[in-house]
Amino acid sequence: GSVVNAGVMAMVQLELDDKDKESFQEMQQSVGQAQQELQMVSSKLRTREQEGKLAALTLSELQSMDDSTTAYQQVGKMFLQKPMAELKQQLSDKVDGCRKELSALTEKKAHVEEALKKVNDDFQEFIKTHLVQQATAGSS
Repeated sequence: GSVVNAGVMAMVQLELDDKDKESFQEMQQSVGQAQQELQMVSSKLRTREQEGKLAALTLSELQSMDDSTTAYQQVGKMFLQKPMAELKQQLSDKVDGCRKELSALTEKKAHVEEALKKVNDDFQEFIKTHLVQQATAGSS
């Protein structure tokens, strides 16, 4: 059989024919893809969270200022004058947008975690059923 590291510390030996090898590689790939997707969703979640917090903080700082106050918005390396009311509205929209996106991403993350658990369980089960039977393994 072929020797594989199954995420456990010990190397395990599996008895695999060609069809099994193909299934094994596909499962390995599925687990990898699910892990990648989870990392991507988690990363997006953190980014949106930070953007939302920053927008909310900035908005709360600007709320006390009168709408007639001269305001500037950074665009690249320059600053453009913008009406205060427009800036506040923009920030408010950003906060709402982030909140909605966070809710959607949190839901998606739960689905991805569920999918990852399922492919992982299937993979572990596959390994268990294809383990080489070693009667003398524990007595060395």
